[in-house]
Amino acid sequence: MSGDEKESNSATPTRKTFLSIGSILPIAAFGLSLFSLYTSELARRDVARIDVIKTEYGFFHELAQVQLQVPLMEHLFATSGQRYEASLVTIEAASSSLSDQERAKLLLQERAVAHYIFTTYEEAYGLWQQSLAGDKRRIQLAHDDVLYFNEAVCNNPRLLWYWKKTGGNMEAVFGNVSEYFNNKVLTECATIPDPRGPFSPAKEDHR
Repeated sequence: MSGDEKESNSATPTRKTFLSIGSILPIAAFGLSLFSLYTSELARRDVARIDVIKTEYGFFHELAQVQLQVPLMEHLFATSGQRYEASLVTIEAASSSLSDQERAKLLLQERAVAHYIFTTYEEAYGLWQQSLAGDKRRIQLAHDDVLYFNEAVCNNPRLLWYWKKTGGNMEAVFGNVSEYFNNKVLTECATIPDPRGPFSPAKEDHR
């Protein structure tokens, strides 16, 4: 065997090794890109979920702050008829010596707080609608907030009065959430709206 033949034969395994590595590298790169895409998607979902949680805590933190700042509006934060009635007794006792002018100011404040609660409800509804294209956990978190406001408004006689067209008619300014609440919640809501609340100048029973 000549020297050239030996040199040719000795180079063949090396060339095959390079070919093998060259064929594997694209596959490995593709696998890495898929893994990177997968981890990026997981990270994106985690960030979206965290954003929803932060927004949820923001909703309820702000509502709690309002409740602390205006304690005479506690009845608007009652989520059941029993708690609402108990709040009325306390508020009526605390405001029994107020003048009609002071009561009129409280009525203005009451309307403003009711509007704030409905605004937060609308934000929660919008967040839920936006989340529908996301993962199931994010949808559930956002939907739970909407369910909370559904019950809060339906079970609170004074909020319900402010909402309805025959009362404060605030439903007129809240767009899509009005359609949703009126069609999905109000039709099953048995609560009787309270047109008087705790600040009426009249002394007769408001119920």
